[in-house]
Amino acid sequence: MNNSFNQPQSNDDNSNMKAEIVQELLRQARLTFNLAFGVTAASAIVTLSGVGLLYLDKVSEASLTAGSGTLATLTSVQFAKEAKEELEKLMAKLEE
Repeated sequence: MNNSFNQPQSNDDNSNMKAEIVQELLRQARLTFNLAFGVTAASAIVTLSGVGLLYLDKVSEASLTAGSGTLATLTSVQFAKEAKEELEKLMAKLEE
């Protein structure tokens, strides 16, 4: 008899747990997006600095700077993509 009373509470606990997980995932997704956006903005500035150095005939410094900026941009975009895919997988598991 006690088991029948525990079952609805267990379902409520599962629902609460799922809601908390969803909230945490959304929080992490927001932070990841903000981080990726910040890194992308910073790397764009670095890339533009490399272009500026190129105009000043400092080719080796320009290449290094532009390459660093491009690498940082690609890395942050890949990181954001992976975080989004992970979030989508977890959401699919929660819906099962």
